[in-house]
Amino acid sequence: MRKILPLAGVAILGVVVGVVLTAKSNLINRLNAKNTKTESVASVQKTDKGTFITIPSFADIAEQVLPAVVSIEAEGKAVVNLPVDPFFEFFFGPRKRVMERRSLGSGFIFKRKGDTYYVMTNNHVIRGMDKITVKMSDGTVFENVEVVGTDSATDIAVLKFKSKDDLPMVKLGNSDALRVGDWVMAVGSPFGFSSTVTVGVVSAKHRALGGLPEAPSIQDFLQTDAAINPGNSGGPLVNVKGEVVGVNTAIISPTGTYSGVGFAVPINIAKKVAEQLIKKGKVSRGYLGIIMQNVDENIAKALGLKKPEGVIISEVVKGSPADRAGLKEGDVIVEVDGRKVKNAFTLRSIIQSKLPGEKVKIKVFRKGKYRTITVKLGSLDSRTAFISGGKTLVDEKVGIVAVYEDGKVVVKEVKPDSPAGRIGQIQPGDVILKVNDRPIRNLRDLKEAFDMAKKKGSVLMLLQGKEGFKKWIGFNL
Repeated sequence: MRKILPLAGVAILGVVVGVVLTAKSNLINRLNAKNTKTESVASVQKTDKGTFITIPSFADIAEQVLPAVVSIEAEGKAVVNLPVDPFFEFFFGPRKRVMERRSLGSGFIFKRKGDTYYVMTNNHVIRGMDKITVKMSDGTVFENVEVVGTDSATDIAVLKFKSKDDLPMVKLGNSDALRVGDWVMAVGSPFGFSSTVTVGVVSAKHRALGGLPEAPSIQDFLQTDAAINPGNSGGPLVNVKGEVVGVNTAIISPTGTYSGVGFAVPINIAKKVAEQLIKKGKVSRGYLGIIMQNVDENIAKALGLKKPEGVIISEVVKGSPADRAGLKEGDVIVEVDGRKVKNAFTLRSIIQSKLPGEKVKIKVFRKGKYRTITVKLGSLDSRTAFISGGKTLVDEKVGIVAVYEDGKVVVKEVKPDSPAGRIGQIQPGDVILKVNDRPIRNLRDLKEAFDMAKKKGSVLMLLQGKEGFKKWIGFNL
C-alpha cells in the first residue's frame, strides 16, 4: 500500500498537469479562432465501417451564405374572369375584374458583371409582376430590379440590378455529387421572415411531382426534409461546404405549410437555365424525336423483360435525332447517361434538361438484348409539334395538346403555365374551329396555323365548347 501511494501521487500529478496543458491549449485555440476567419469545409473519411463526415458548425455555414440571400417582394395586377351564366356570357361576353397581386419569395446573388448583379429565384415568385424589390439580409433595398428571363419548364427566373458596392455572392456546387442522406440547409424568407435557415437531409433524388397544377414540365427534383414554407421559394439549398446545390421550389402538404417534404431544382439544371437566360433571354432544350408510352406488366411480359421498366417507342419522327441515330419502333429505353428511366415523364425531363447538340448515351432493350446508342440531340425550338400517327399534336409554345377524333380537332390538354393556359378560357373538350380566320379541319391545318401565329405573335381562336356555344379567344405568344 505504501509503494502504491507514491505512484498514485505521480499519476494524479500527471493528470493535473495534463488538464492544465489541455485547458491552456484549448484557450489558445479559442483565442486563435477569434482572430482567424475559418472557412466551412466538411472532411470526409471512408473506412471499412462506413463513411464518416466531420461537419462544420451550421452557424459557420449560415454565416457564409446568408449575406448573399435576398428577400423578394413583387407586385402586379391580374385580370380575372368572374363566374357568369353561359347564356349571359354568350351575348355580353365574360365579366372581368382587375385585382392587385402580391408575391413574397427568396433568391440569391450568384453572378456579377461589372456593377450588374444577377439573382436566381423561382419563376412563380415573379411571374406576371410589374414591380420587383430585392432586399439584402443587412436591410439594403434595391428597387430598380429587372427580369433577365424566365423559364416555366423548370420554374427558374433570373433578375438583375445595379450596385457600385461589392456585394456578397454564393458559390454554386455540384448537385450530381449529392447522395441521399447528405446534410443540407435551406435558406430564405418563409412567411416574410428574412434570413431564416432550416436544416435537414437530402431525402431523395430525381423526384417528379406529376401533373399538379402550376407544376413545371421538367421535374427532376431533390427532395429534402429541411423545413420549406411559403416565402422560401427561390432560396438556396446548400451543402455542408456552403455551396448552393438546389433552388427551393415546392412543398407537398395538406395544409400548405411544412410537412417534412420539400423539393428543390438541382443547381446543375438551374445553372444551365440561368446561363442561357443571361446570354440570350430564353432557353433552348434538347430534342429526341420519338412518340412513347410507359411499359406496363403486359408489355414487359410480351417483350421478355424481367420487370416493367422504361418507355417503349411507338413512333420515331422521320429525320429526327432519334431517327438519325438508329432508334426504332419497339425499342424500350431503360437508361439515359446511366440514369434509369422510370416512365415517359422521366425521359422527357432528362432530355429537355440537356442542351441542343449534347450527346447522350441511350440504353435500349431490343429483341431480347440490351444495347447502347449515342444520340446527338437536336433543338426543341426547331420542332413546333410532335405528331403521333396523325392523331395527336402537342405544341409547347402555344400550350395546347390537340387530338383528331370523329372528324374534329379537339383540345385534349392545356398546359397551365403557357400562353393558352394563362388566360384560363380554353378547356379540354373544346373543338377548334378556326385559328386566325383559318378553318381547322385536321391537325396539319392546326400546326400550320400555329406556325403562322407564332410569326405574328398572337393567336385568335374560334372554339366550340361542350355546351355547344361558340367563343372567340385571343392571346399573345
